[in-house]
Amino acid sequence: VQGQPITYTVVVTNNGPSAVTGATVTDVLPAAIGSATWTCAASAGSTCVASGAGDVNTTVDLLVGGTATFTINGTVTGTGTLVNTATVAAPLGTLDPTPANNSATDNNTT
Repeated sequence: VQGQPITYTVVVTNNGPSAVTGATVTDVLPAAIGSATWTCAASAGSTCVASGAGDVNTTVDLLVGGTATFTINGTVTGTGTLVNTATVAAPLGTLDPTPANNSATDNNTT
């Protein structure tokens, strides 16, 4: 609902076969999300930038089985359908045997 808070949770998981350094995580938020801030918490041995504002555009280092959980908070500033897509891209030279699972989309109607 316009004027109300909204939260997205994005979990990036490294299913292997090897650890990854510098995977790029991107989440360009819908235009109707204002005052967005985000935090990131990584599992033991993995790392991510702790927080930011606006769209997510950062890198993560993940052990095999490691995760980085992004919590994005904002305010709904418009009406219509909010389409939010988060993606992760492996750095060049990194084997990703299942690239089809590197994005997820959420749709909400306001």
